[in-house]
Amino acid sequence: MPYTLRMILGAMSDTHGNRTLMHRVADEMRDRFRTDVIYHLGDDFRDAEELGFAGHMVRYVPGLWCREYHEPRVPMRLIDDVDGLRVACVHAERDLRAVERAAEIVLFGHTHTAGVIKLGRTLYVNPGHLKAPVSRGERASFAIIEVGPEAVRAAIHEASGGILRESLKVSRADLG
Repeated sequence: MPYTLRMILGAMSDTHGNRTLMHRVADEMRDRFRTDVIYHLGDDFRDAEELGFAGHMVRYVPGLWCREYHEPRVPMRLIDDVDGLRVACVHAERDLRAVERAAEIVLFGHTHTAGVIKLGRTLYVNPGHLKAPVSRGERASFAIIEVGPEAVRAAIHEASGGILRESLKVSRADLG
């Protein structure tokens, strides 16, 4: 049986200083899902930095409530190449420029509402929040994105260990 290479991305957002929950979820992403990288999508920038200090491979952007969001030296957007697909990250969807909207995968937070949707040739993923067990009526959650040779699958998981809330599998040919 041939080996299929895939990359596993973890996405979290809006930890707002709840470092206990953030670390528990980051450890689960690493140990259970074998993530290659964790994307922290803001609020709170220092939380994301702490993940790096704890040994996680983490990429991050500041959130609107972070002082770093207003500092020109700190990028509020990032784009990574993951196995030939562009992954764009921002805290708030309003921060997306045309170049980020043209990415195959867009990761964003801010609303605390988890969701996965394909619009045009782009997969949009909001992992929800890790602020508290419930915030704005939404349970704490995170996203796992599997980038395979044929398809990309994005799923929302409840931080409580509950059932999968949402999942979407998209052919790579339908992205970009």
